[in-house]
Amino acid sequence: MNRSSHTILLLSACILTLFSCQQAKEDTNESSTTQALTITDAGIKTLALEDGVNFEGLTALKLATIDDKEYITFYDRITHSIYLYDYQTNDLFKKISMGKDGPNAVKNANKFFIHTIDSIFVDGSMGIHLINSKGEVLTKKSKGAKLHNGMPLITSDSKFYRFHPDSRFKNGHIEMVISQMRRDIKNHEYAIFNFEKDSIIEELVQTEEIINNFREIQKVQEEANERRESAYAINRFFASNKNYLYSNNSISDSLFLFKEGKLSKAIYAGVPTIEIANYSDYSTLQIIERYDNGARAFENPKQPPHYKSMLLSPDGQFIYRVLHHGTKPEFIQGEERPIPKPLGATLIVMDTETETLSYYDLPAGEIDLPLYFENSLFVSNEGIFFRVKDQQNEDLVQFRFFKVTQ
Repeated sequence: MNRSSHTILLLSACILTLFSCQQAKEDTNESSTTQALTITDAGIKTLALEDGVNFEGLTALKLATIDDKEYITFYDRITHSIYLYDYQTNDLFKKISMGKDGPNAVKNANKFFIHTIDSIFVDGSMGIHLINSKGEVLTKKSKGAKLHNGMPLITSDSKFYRFHPDSRFKNGHIEMVISQMRRDIKNHEYAIFNFEKDSIIEELVQTEEIINNFREIQKVQEEANERRESAYAINRFFASNKNYLYSNNSISDSLFLFKEGKLSKAIYAGVPTIEIANYSDYSTLQIIERYDNGARAFENPKQPPHYKSMLLSPDGQFIYRVLHHGTKPEFIQGEERPIPKPLGATLIVMDTETETLSYYDLPAGEIDLPLYFENSLFVSNEGIFFRVKDQQNEDLVQFRFFKVTQ
């Protein structure tokens, strides 16, 4: 599957560790690196797709629980529909088609979560839409944005509020993450949105709490802009359960735990034998070629080690991180340029109760590890699922399953 070209992400604020990786390692006790779980390769899970679905472009992959039953869910842009598959049988349970025009139009849907079968929150460029199982729009909110002729006003200081994998509707509120094109250390990373009032009622997790050497990060970005180049943004990851809000990022070995909006502690959640990239090296993950009439982006074939994701199991018991060991250039006959060949990948699983870490060497050449990773995997209470690499059959989507047992 060719994923060498990706949409340029906003150069939003970058998250680095509040404590250095070295300090985090020094603070790690012996039990936190004990192999406490059994991780096994459990084979392939296959979902049959209906005609018209783009098997390469599924977004917002997630496991949802509805009336005590589990479903694999995703959105397809081509059909502008949300799909629900029975997790146990792999059968299509429901397709929810959304309107593109008229009173039930949902513009530029990109993320969603299911509260109940008739209360589905869809996050798009025009705000949040609440729809039912027929795709009918029940209500819509602007996420507190200032509007002009019905369109959000965007400036260099604008904040963008968006869902993350654990966003949910609880007590009238939705927890969201914040993106900004220009950010300072006093800005916030996380927000509480009151859906009924259509307003952000609280912002928390200051950037300075989770970013080390933030000014140096800004300097790298500013120098790249002066050269008319792009500095790839550090991906930030959030998850939450009944105990903590968890956060980390693509170049930090540390995992940050927040309690009631306050930083409670930082713990080591990396691989001791792999040194993570600094921002200067990481910022070159994406290369921009500019032309008189435009530009295009592609992956740098030589990439340093970095983290791809952080996901929390639905029951809140396990946190999953994927460490990409980096890539080297691989030359393919007939290709215009070399492609990135993975050097390896490690699955890190942390028990949220004991904070012990378990590791598994992933078959990096057989699973999809694209630049934008969020839409290539999901987790259940049983384990983690990765898209199969270079899948050719367009009538289905395949996932490699790695089972976790105690």
